[in-house]
Amino acid sequence: MARFRREEMKIQAWENHQKAKSEAEMKKTEVEVERIKGQAQDRLMKKLAAIERKAEEKRAAAEAKKDRQAAKTEKQAEQIRRTGKVPSLLFSCFSFCS
Repeated sequence: MARFRREEMKIQAWENHQKAKSEAEMKKTEVEVERIKGQAQDRLMKKLAAIERKAEEKRAAAEAKKDRQAAKTEKQAEQIRRTGKVPSLLFSCFSFCS
């Protein structure tokens, strides 16, 4: 009976050791997963920030283009008001556009 108890204790010790080893490995894996997840989130945040910057640059360029076009149109309108005649470039555009 004592031999059986010693054998049972050895088996129990082996089982506890294996469980502890597995739990430590699981904890290590969870830490690694969290690290990778954090890196992925950082990359995503950087990518989103870059997209926002690029979109803002495109908006600014579009706004500048709109302002240049409005100034050009205003200049042409002022010339038409002054002279009472449509500039030849503007007139030729109307004939091509229609």
